[in-house]
Amino acid sequence: MKRSKKKQIVIVGAGLIGSVMAIALASKGFDVTVVDGAKHSDRVERNKGRTYALSRTSKNLLFNLGMWDPKKLNVSPIKNIVLSTKKDSDDLIHHLAEFNEESSSIEPSSYMIEDFYLRNMLASEINKNKKIQLLDSSEVIQDETNSFETKIMLSDKSSIRTEILIISDGRESGFAKRLNKRFFSKSYNQVAIVGNLSHDNAHNFTAHQIFLSGGPLAILPLQGKRSTFVWSLPVEIGKKLSGSKREKFINYLMDNAGDILLNPSLVGEKKIFPLYLRFLRESIDNRKIFIGDSSQAIHPLAGQGLNIGLRDVASLVDTLIKGKKLGLDLGSIDLLKTYESWRSFDRISLATYTDLINALFSNNNFYLKAIREFGMSAIEKSQLLKSFFTKEAAGEYGDLPDLLK
Repeated sequence: MKRSKKKQIVIVGAGLIGSVMAIALASKGFDVTVVDGAKHSDRVERNKGRTYALSRTSKNLLFNLGMWDPKKLNVSPIKNIVLSTKKDSDDLIHHLAEFNEESSSIEPSSYMIEDFYLRNMLASEINKNKKIQLLDSSEVIQDETNSFETKIMLSDKSSIRTEILIISDGRESGFAKRLNKRFFSKSYNQVAIVGNLSHDNAHNFTAHQIFLSGGPLAILPLQGKRSTFVWSLPVEIGKKLSGSKREKFINYLMDNAGDILLNPSLVGEKKIFPLYLRFLRESIDNRKIFIGDSSQAIHPLAGQGLNIGLRDVASLVDTLIKGKKLGLDLGSIDLLKTYESWRSFDRISLATYTDLINALFSNNNFYLKAIREFGMSAIEKSQLLKSFFTKEAAGEYGDLPDLLK
């Protein structure tokens, strides 16, 4: 076996969250090694067409790391949010509430960003950063931990020792399974169909969330006359619809979305994936810490999947900086518990919030329908409530880490 090398911090997973984690730590003077079983080009191809809602605080993180370039990232601001519903008894879209930020002096609460541009920006930053070493096509096959360090063995027979191992290997985390980590999980018996559209009309940077009996349909603005959609549906209906021909799918989509888009057509392929709630009961282990999707996977309804991972990043950076200033062992359980206590409420509350909202808006029960329509009416009439939900969408709640400010 090759000689084992000692590294200050090792990150497993070079996805979006793992990459931002590496760049953020390097910006604070840490030496970082990133290990990933896939090549960057494979990840770009696999995630082609994916889009994300980026909150204002997440935008702040990219800005603070010197990576916020709206033109290079092809970012689309969300200036208006329209909430509506469609009853099974008629073909009409019923307006519920609207959040208009266009006339506000404050920047948008959220933005749409495409995976291709963000991933390439991160790869460029990693490649030119001398404090980051990327070992792609290197799979972790074994790990050992003692009182002083963690050691990982790689597929090329080499090994690395480190004080702390940050794990960002996705929602089907191999590390979590290897360590027999306990998850809370719940299937929604739903799938999400996602894809991109081109259309003849301008979207005016308006995001639409249409609450349907089978699940919510979100239509979100991209640059130009393009939009992306995320449609949550019962499993059998979703699978059948996903397999339908493009023209039939578009017709069904527009039957449920009304006249939001003019002459829409699919750009690229639509994709389908199962929806479930899944999060670690504890995101820390002996000299190990789980972040991003490896720590929590939530319903896409709130559009917060990427944002909650970036909050993990910013919070962990703050925690490790404080530990370094105090001369602490970066992998000490006391330091990791500081991070865990900071993040646990946010993780659990957001998971609970999206779970309740999905239950409320994916149900034809008469009483639940009455509650949601009353609630939406109250929001529409109250500037205070609108302001509250806008700040929530922007991620401006709780004790914010420095990188999010």
